[in-house]
Amino acid sequence: MQTRRHEAIEKENAKKHRSPNLRRTIWIYFAIFIASVLIMMWMLFVASLSMNYKAMKAAQFNAAAEQIRAGLSDGTLSSKSLDDLAYNYEMCVLIQNRFGDTVYTFDMMAGKCLIHNTNTFALLGYRQNAIDSDNHVYYAEIPNRRFNVTTMLYVTVIGNPDDPEAFLFLNTSLEPLESSEQIIKTQVLLISILLLVLGVGISYILARLIEAPIQRIIKSAEILGKGDYNVKFDGKGYAETEILAETLEYTAGEIAKVDNLKRDLIANVSHDLRTPLTMIKAYAEMVRDLSGDNPKKRAEHINVIIDESDRLSGLVNDLLDLSKLENGANELKLTEFDICEHIISIMGRYKLLAEKSKYKFYVSMPRKFLITADIIKIDQVLYNLINNAVNYTGADKSIYICLIPQSSTTARIEITDTGRGIKPEDISTIFDRYYRSEKAKREVIGSGLGLSIVREVMKLHRFNYGVISEVGVGSTFWIEVKH
Repeated sequence: MQTRRHEAIEKENAKKHRSPNLRRTIWIYFAIFIASVLIMMWMLFVASLSMNYKAMKAAQFNAAAEQIRAGLSDGTLSSKSLDDLAYNYEMCVLIQNRFGDTVYTFDMMAGKCLIHNTNTFALLGYRQNAIDSDNHVYYAEIPNRRFNVTTMLYVTVIGNPDDPEAFLFLNTSLEPLESSEQIIKTQVLLISILLLVLGVGISYILARLIEAPIQRIIKSAEILGKGDYNVKFDGKGYAETEILAETLEYTAGEIAKVDNLKRDLIANVSHDLRTPLTMIKAYAEMVRDLSGDNPKKRAEHINVIIDESDRLSGLVNDLLDLSKLENGANELKLTEFDICEHIISIMGRYKLLAEKSKYKFYVSMPRKFLITADIIKIDQVLYNLINNAVNYTGADKSIYICLIPQSSTTARIEITDTGRGIKPEDISTIFDRYYRSEKAKREVIGSGLGLSIVREVMKLHRFNYGVISEVGVGSTFWIEVKH
C-alpha cells in the first residue's frame, strides 16, 4: 500500500511540474501575436493620427505660401487662382500690405474665421511674431471661442523681412480632425474586437488540428509502453507527425525483435547452462556412489566433469566478452604481426580434433602477410569462425581456410564449410546478437554467441566482414584484415 501511495504521489508531482500542453501554448502565442498586431495598429492609426494630420496641414500651408509668393513675383496671381487655392486646401486666406490694408481675403467660414474675426492689434501681433522668427514663419494653434474649435494659424512675410511687401495669413479649423479621429477610433475598436474574437477562434481550432495527430501518437505510445508492440501509430495530418509515427512504428518493431531475441537468448543460455550443470552433477554423484574406488572410472568421470566445467566457463566468458564489446568497454591493443604464421599456429591446436573426429582442414595462404590488429581479439574471431565451420560442415567434415591478398595492405580471410548452407532470408540476421537458427544442430564447440563476438570485434577494428552461402553447398565466412 505504501509503495502504491508513493507511486501516486510521484505521478501527481510529475503532473505539477509538467510543461504546458501544446494546445494551450499555441493559443497563448497566437493571442500574444494578435494583441501585438492590434496594439501596433492602434498606435499607428490612432495615436499618431493627430500628429500626422497637423504635419500635413503645415505642409499644405507651406505649399500654398510658395504658390502665392511665386504668383506675386511673376504677376500671375489673380483673385480666381487665390479662390481656387483656398478652396482646394480648405483654408481661410488673408493678404495685407505693409500698412495693414487688405489686399485679398477668402473666408471659408462666412466671416467667422479666426483671421477675419480678430481685431487689428491681434493681427499686428501675429505679423510681428512672423518677423521675429528665424524663418519668418509663425505657426500657432489658437482656439476659436465662437465655434469652440481649435484652429491652426500660419503667418509669413512676403518680400524682405526688414522691408516687407506684404503679410500672408492662412487659417484652418482642426475640428474635422477631431471628428475624423473619433470615427477612426470607433472603427479601429470594432475591428480590434472582431479580430480578437476571430483570432481566438482560429488559434483554438488551429491548436486542436495540430494537437490531434500528436495526441493519437501519445495514446499509441502509451499502448506500446504496456508491451503491445503491434500497435499502429497514426500521424496523418502533417509531414513531421507522419515521419514521427513511421519512426515510432519502426522502433516498436525493433523493440519487439529485441524482446523476442532476448527471450530466445534466455532459453538458449538456460539450456546451455543446464546441460553441463546436469552432467557435472550426474558424474559427481557417480564418482561418489560408483567409481570412488575404481581409479580408471573415477578418472573418466572426473574428466567429464572437467570438460563440462570448461564448457560452462567458456559460455560465461563469451557472454562477458560480448557484453564488454557491445558496451565499448574494450580497448584495442594494436600490434603488428604475421597473420599467416598466426593462422598456422592456431590450426596446430585443431590437430587432436582432426585425428580424433576425422575433420579435414585445408589451409591455403602466402608465406607472410603483416597486419596491424589486436592479436587476442583476432584470435577470438578466428577461433569462433573455425569452430562455427566445425559445427556446421557437411558429412565429409571438410573445412577450408585461405588468406587472399587484396592489396599490399589488405587481405581477406575466408573460412568455408560444406554444410547445408544458410537461407537467404537468414543471412541478414546471422550476426545478430541472440540469433540462433531453429533448425541448427547443437554446437559441438562454443557457446552459440561466436558470430556476435565476430561482428563486434570487426566493428571495433573497423574491418569488413560477411558471409556468402548457398543452400545445400555450404557457407563461407570472411573477414578483411589490414596493415
